Amino acid sequence: MDVSLCITTRNRPEDLAECLRVAGGSSIPLKQIVVSDDSTDHRSRDLVREQFPKVDYVEGPRKGLGPNRNSAIAAAHGDWILFLDDDARLGVDFLKTLEPLIAAHAGEKIIYSGIEEQIRGKIFPRDQNFLGFQSRPYQADEPLNTLVINAALFPAEVCKTLLFDPRLIYGYDEVDIASRARAAGWRILLCPEAINFHYPSETNRDYYKPHTESARIYVTFKKYYGAQRKPLKALAFLGISLLHSCAHHLKTEGFRGLLSALALHRSAWKQISAWQDEVRQ
Repeated sequence: MDVSLCITTRNRPEDLAECLRVAGGSSIPLKQIVVSDDSTDHRSRDLVREQFPKVDYVEGPRKGLGPNRNSAIAAAHGDWILFLDDDARLGVDFLKTLEPLIAAHAGEKIIYSGIEEQIRGKIFPRDQNFLGFQSRPYQADEPLNTLVINAALFPAEVCKTLLFDPRLIYGYDEVDIASRARAAGWRILLCPEAINFHYPSETNRDYYKPHTESARIYVTFKKYYGAQRKPLKALAFLGISLLHSCAHHLKTEGFRGLLSALALHRSAWKQISAWQDEVRQ
């Protein structure tokens, strides 16, 4: 298996060092490891160059997680691409577990998703509800529309053709690329025995947190309007989502929450407008 492991990082050199150390112990050796670095200092760059000289290091664009994943994709040359956040860890037998499944489906348009193990338990793919929250468990034999990004093995063709949405600073980037891949005829196959590990770091949470909710609105609208080609459903979603956000923020923040709800929807609408302009071109 020619696998390029693409690690995106930002200001977490200690996590990155452990991620790289563990990746070196894979029972199926990786063809390539790429680190795309969005850090605001040089600690991660110096770490990679001094301690992991065989790793391909690239400077990230510092525009968010979507663009940083694309930066890693541009440097990847394996037949398969696996993404890890810097606070995630590759399971020793993750690739070995997937190998017979891949052989059994050779030539088919399939993305493989394993699962992620955290301290709070195992994370399986969950489908989106109407408002875009990934809260609905899949039924047995139900086709998957989502995946676990830290445990998903992509054919390189998917990543290099579709890319991640460069407007997504944080959150729902994996939902978006999975939706577009499904619309392009790819299937997602779950292998729950293939397990990677994730130890979510608190570093960068304040930077990323404001973008998560607007990303959900933007990505869900794109799915309904673009991938599913249901414009009325997309417009209904925007209206109901605004009401839901207003009610939620009113409950948690009082009347000031209404301003928060309007602000996040304004941010999502700007992303939607820019995306629609791009589509029309």
